[in-house]
Parts: sequence; C-alpha cells; structure tokens
Amino acid sequence: MRELAIAIPSNILEDCQSLSEKTHKLGIIARAASIFKVTKIHVYKNQGIHDKDLILLLLRYLVTPQYLRKNLFPIKKELKLAGTLPPLRIPSHMVNRNYNPDVINIRDGVCIRFDNKLNMSIIDIGMHNYGILEGNISVGGIITVKIVSQSYKGKYFLLQKIQPTDYWGYDLTYNNSLKDILSTNNYNVTVITSKFGSDFNSNVKLISEEIKNNTDSSILIAFGSPKTGLMSVISREKIDKSNLFLINLFPNQGVETIRSEEAIMAGLSLFNSLYSS
Repeated sequence: MRELAIAIPSNILEDCQSLSEKTHKLGIIARAASIFKVTKIHVYKNQGIHDKDLILLLLRYLVTPQYLRKNLFPIKKELKLAGTLPPLRIPSHMVNRNYNPDVINIRDGVCIRFDNKLNMSIIDIGMHNYGILEGNISVGGIITVKIVSQSYKGKYFLLQKIQPTDYWGYDLTYNNSLKDILSTNNYNVTVITSKFGSDFNSNVKLISEEIKNNTDSSILIAFGSPKTGLMSVISREKIDKSNLFLINLFPNQGVETIRSEEAIMAGLSLFNSLYSS
C-alpha cells in the first residue's frame, strides 16, 4: 500500500472557541484521513496557542477500535464529546463479537497481561473470550492478529500476528518542527499547501509521473494553521523549497478564508484523483 501522510500544526485548533468546536474539527480531520486512506498524521509544533495533547489524544482515540478504548483511554474531560462524532468505520473497527470459522478473523487486540504459566500474552480482541499469543507483548500495546483456532485449553482463542492488507487506519507522530518531518522522512512527493503556490493543475503532470513510475511512492501533504501560512513556517525554519511542490488548492476561492479541515478534505480529494487515474 502506498504511504500517504499529512502534516498538521499543533495550533490547528486556534480558531475554535470551545471543546465542542475543537472536537468537531478533529472529527472531520480524522474522517478525511480515513476516507482517503492516510497512513500517517504528523503533528508539528508551531508558534501560537497550541493543543498538542488534545489533538494527539482525540485523533488516537478515534482511530482505535471501539472495543479497545475502555482498556486504553481512562475517563477524561477532553473526551466527553468524542461520542458525538461519527465513527470512522474503517476495516479495523470490527463490531462483530462472535467467532465465525468461515471468515478470516483479523482484528486489533490489546495486551492486558503476560501469563507466566502459559508463557503467552493475553490479548483482549473484543470478543467473548480473550486470545493468547506467543511472546511477551508490552501491556497496553496494540497488535493486529488473526484467529487461528477458537479453542486453546478450552478458554482462549489462539492468535498469530499478521500484517493487514486492507487500510487499517493512520499512525500518529509528534514533531518539534515541520523541518524535522522533512529531514527525518524520505517522501517521494512533498506538497506545501499555500495561497502563494501555483495551482494544482500546473503540478499534475510532474506529480502523476512520480506516482505512476513508482507503485510504492509516498506523498506528504503539509497544511498550515488558521492564522499562520506555511510560507511563514518555511521562512522561519529556513526550509529548502527546491524539492517541494508549492500548491494553491483554491486559486479562485469564493470565500475570504478556508478552514483547515476544509483544506485537508479538498487537498486529499485532489490527490486521490491522481491515485485513481
């Protein structure tokens, strides 16, 4: 699967006045990322009032299967409105709690303890019985597994590790700057979204060639904050622009400002058209 990543600033919520607004905005970002199969969301530190902890907490909560959340997320006031958001409904968010031997049962689980007697890790997979897996898995660690047998010692599902082939959600990272993201990752195509960039159509040919010539090509699309454009970030962090695509997603916009979540949804939609062509 191709890697498609986005970079968002830690102050992307600076135009929100309440927890309700912030929660709603992050819900849209998580949905956009899931719709267009974003594999990684980088959150980079930016100047101004930032909500790094809330962004990471809520985006991680939303991508986690519902049946695992009780083990991974203690009750917090920051999550009190998360239940109002639409579910992502990605393949890893299984809802069936019953075992069906005629179905390939692949799902995420969380290690709850290591059983020294069995020399196995006990895994909560959101079903009526726990699963067991060889090896000492870190408690609280999420792992993707396949059920290979519904009965081990008459009590557990027998599991094995597996690498999913379907889209399985996004990973999250926090970075001290946008420059850190660019210097520590080797993306084939890096896009900087800015009103000072050229329009999307003028860049289509070059980007399309890179994608079509490399089936494992990776793309990073970086977005700015509501009050700070990416050109200001690039200038402040002294980022070399020579290998970047500077793109104006809305060259003929009919409104004064574009909200960050709107830019993310629209930008990912444009690049999805390149993958699909």
